[in-house]
Amino acid sequence: MNHKLFSSTVLENNKAPLLYGLIYVLFAVLMLHTGSGDLGAWINWSIYILHHGIGHIYESGSDYPPLYYYVLKGYGSWMGSDESIIKNVHWLKAITIACEFCSVFLLFRYVKKELQPWLFLFVMLNPGFLYNSVIWGQVDGIFGLFILSAILLVIYRYNTWALLLFVLCLNFKIQSIIFLPLVAFLLLHNIADYKGLRYAVLVLLGMAGLEALVILPFILSGTTEVLYSTMLNSVDKYPVVSMNAYNLWYWFLDGYLAEINDKGTWLGISYKNWGLIGFCLSSIIALLPIFITSIQQAINKNKVAFARIDQVFLSAALVTIAFFFFNTQMHERYSHYALIFLAAYFALTGNYLPFLLITTAYFLNMEAVLRALQFQNYSITLFDPRYIAGLYLVTIIYLYYLLYIRSNFFYQTFSLFRLGKAK
Repeated sequence: MNHKLFSSTVLENNKAPLLYGLIYVLFAVLMLHTGSGDLGAWINWSIYILHHGIGHIYESGSDYPPLYYYVLKGYGSWMGSDESIIKNVHWLKAITIACEFCSVFLLFRYVKKELQPWLFLFVMLNPGFLYNSVIWGQVDGIFGLFILSAILLVIYRYNTWALLLFVLCLNFKIQSIIFLPLVAFLLLHNIADYKGLRYAVLVLLGMAGLEALVILPFILSGTTEVLYSTMLNSVDKYPVVSMNAYNLWYWFLDGYLAEINDKGTWLGISYKNWGLIGFCLSSIIALLPIFITSIQQAINKNKVAFARIDQVFLSAALVTIAFFFFNTQMHERYSHYALIFLAAYFALTGNYLPFLLITTAYFLNMEAVLRALQFQNYSITLFDPRYIAGLYLVTIIYLYYLLYIRSNFFYQTFSLFRLGKAK
């Protein structure tokens, strides 16, 4: 690890909070007043909640999990009128940008503990974060903060808090489920923290209580059935090969993939199931090092934090990208969370190449779809879906190399098993 890269502890300087505060204000003031079509949805839903209450939001035809509606409720109450909600909708971006800032602070505070201003800017001012939050006006940065926090909590053995936060993750994005195996393996690593059946039951009751609190407005409004029906139906809401995610499928199918049903088959298996097979196999390979280490440490009744945090973030990034790359029905934004995981890997190791690869692929995919920067020519190779899919594949291969070869995984695993037999 390059210790010179992190030679000064700037966060201990009293001027640092002022510096980062000014950077955030600059973001908030200069951010564009335009965004994707979803900004229109935020407006409509905020107005509906203002007049009918959050418990009736699903009667408007909305289809998001319940947690983001609390943000829209707060925004609508703050604005106070339909006109103000419409005029100032761009301020919703300020919330997402704040969460992006917090994610970067968290990864340096709890992963590396040192942060230089240029390093913060290198991570924060990348095209991926900026494009998604500032130009497009999406809310993936909020979920990124949630899932990063949950993983950090379980790494440092705050198991109960991690589980409670994971409940909130599920209420913000259904895709949270792809991180459940990783969280479960880290909890297995922490098995020495187990305090007995009674405490486990209390934790489960706490999780159920938190879920009940989140959906309380819908319970009181009698719309919980609509809520869960909407969530279940959202899984196959767009049963097509790709919703503009430039992934594996662009190498095998021609035409506009958003118009090709994913129930089409190859060798008797649907495209959707081929994608699920690819995702499951790649995820198993990505999580195997975490699983083996967790088993070994659980047997030894280890009571320290997970030793190879770099492996955790590599695995989390691989699961995210594999979900995007292999599955059908993917949107262009669904690899977003890999950015913060690979930023954390960069903070730990000084290796910025994975972060640059994912940022480049992510930015090119989004700009090829939205075309917000209005380049003169989008027919060049840089914006070709197959080229962008190639960048994602190169990133996946490189991350597997780092996870298995560069980290001497096979040698370390062999040594652990040999040590176990000797004992």
